[in-house]
Amino acid sequence: MQRTSQYPGMRLLQVSEQTVRRRTVEKLKLELERFPLTPLRIKGGLLSFKPSLLAHQVKEDDSRCTVSLYLRNCEGSDRLLVLCRMTGGFYARGQSQEAPARAPQVVERRFIINCDEDDGETRRAFDMDEVISLQPDHPFDQVTVLFHVYDVASPRAAVGVGHHLNQARLQGNLCDLKLVVEGVELLAHRLVLAARSPVLSNMLTGDFREAREGRVELVDASRVVVEKFLEFLYTDLIEEWQDSELELLQLAHKYMVPELGTECSLRLWSCDPPGALEVLHAVGLSEIICGPLRQRLTAIVVDNHKVLADTPQWLEFKKTFPVLVDTMLGHKAQTSYTMASVWSL
Repeated sequence: MQRTSQYPGMRLLQVSEQTVRRRTVEKLKLELERFPLTPLRIKGGLLSFKPSLLAHQVKEDDSRCTVSLYLRNCEGSDRLLVLCRMTGGFYARGQSQEAPARAPQVVERRFIINCDEDDGETRRAFDMDEVISLQPDHPFDQVTVLFHVYDVASPRAAVGVGHHLNQARLQGNLCDLKLVVEGVELLAHRLVLAARSPVLSNMLTGDFREAREGRVELVDASRVVVEKFLEFLYTDLIEEWQDSELELLQLAHKYMVPELGTECSLRLWSCDPPGALEVLHAVGLSEIICGPLRQRLTAIVVDNHKVLADTPQWLEFKKTFPVLVDTMLGHKAQTSYTMASVWSL
C-alpha cells in the first residue's frame, strides 16, 4: 500500500491537497491572472503561504497551455522541508466505461524554506515563481497540488524521559505489567500506559482483573503492531512503520490515543487506490476514521473505480457493504470540481 512518504528523523507537520479542473484555471489565461488555491497555514506560525496556479501559452500560435504553481507571501519561523507534487490527471467520473485509462502526469520538487535567516524580530515575506509546472504535451483535465511539510530544524529523535523509560521496558527493568498478544508476553510499565490512554488507565487503576493481575490480553492485534503501539506510547515516535498504519489507527481509536490517530491519518492520506479500498473495507461504517479522511479515501476509490471494479477486494467490499457502495457510486456526479483538504498536527 503506497502511503505518505516520510523522511527519517523529520516530523511531518502538514499534508495539504487541492484539486481543480484545468479549464477553471485556463479561464484566467487571457488576463494572465492566477487561480488562488487554499492558503497553507501551520499552527504556531511555523509556516504560511498562498499557493496559486497560472496557465500560460507555450507559444503565441499554440493554444496549448503550461500550468505552473506560484507561492506568495511565504512566512514562517523555522527551517522546513516542503515536498510539492503536481498531478495532471483526468476527471474519471466523466469518462465512459469504454474509454481507455490514461496515465497521469506527475512532477515533484523538494525544497527547503528557511524562515529564520533574519536577525531581527520582523520576518520577511517572500515569493516563489513557477515552483513546478505541468507541461502541455501530456494531456490532462484536472490538476492536483499536494504539499507535505516536514520540520528540519527539530528532528524527532527519541530522547528524554520517554526514551529512557522505553529502554527500561525493552530491558525488562522495573516493569509491572504484561501485555499478552499472540501468546507472547510484552513487558511494560502500567504508569506510562495509564498516562497515555484513558481506556488503559481505567483498566489498570479500577476494580478490574487487569489491574489486579497486572496482565492485559490483546486479541485483535498482531504482536508486531502492539510493539509499535508501545513504542509510540513511550516515545511519541515510530521508527519503522512497516505498513502498520491501519492496525495502529484501530488501536489508537480503541484505546483513545488521539496523537497516534493523527499520525496514522496523515500517513493514510496519500494511499494508492487499493490501499484506500483496504482502509474503507476495514473501518466499514465505524467512526475510526474522521469525515475528511473518509471523504478523501472515497474520492480515491471512486475516481479509480474502473481499475478496481473487477478485483477480488472490490467484489468483497461490495458484498459486505452494498448500501455504502451504492452511496459512493451514486454521488459520483455530485462531487465539486474544486476540492481542498488540509491535515495538520
